[in-house]
Amino acid sequence: MANPATELRDLTRVQIYKHFIETGRAPTTADIAVALNHDAADVERTIVDLADAHTIVLAPGSRSIWMAHPFSAVPTLYPVASGGTSYWANCAWDAYGIAAMLGRDTRCVARCPDCGEQMDLSVKRGAVGTTGMVHFVVPPRRFWDNVAFI
Repeated sequence: MANPATELRDLTRVQIYKHFIETGRAPTTADIAVALNHDAADVERTIVDLADAHTIVLAPGSRSIWMAHPFSAVPTLYPVASGGTSYWANCAWDAYGIAAMLGRDTRCVARCPDCGEQMDLSVKRGAVGTTGMVHFVVPPRRFWDNVAFI
């Protein structure tokens, strides 16, 4: 027998990503509750649980979804476009993550946050169009220490 809390957590997580993929925006608690035909209070508790588990990131001081990697709910330096929908990636790595999640061509022209040089992070037919280097300012084991650099 499935655990109802685990089932709601899994359904909520899938719905978050489904909404991001379809709209380019983060869903609200109400969006998720309606889509799942579930009580909004239970969904809100589940969203907080997902954030506590480092599955998503909530906006500071709120219960609104800010990030569900690779997607950002707010504008970033990494705009991604695909299939007529615009997305925001959290970083260069996440721009490629959006392409992988969508499974289709993406267009992303960003600027290096260090030097300001333009970077083409587009993916066409499953291939990255440029060569380059990614520099991780923080070691991966410490990403969640301050995932949004706030």
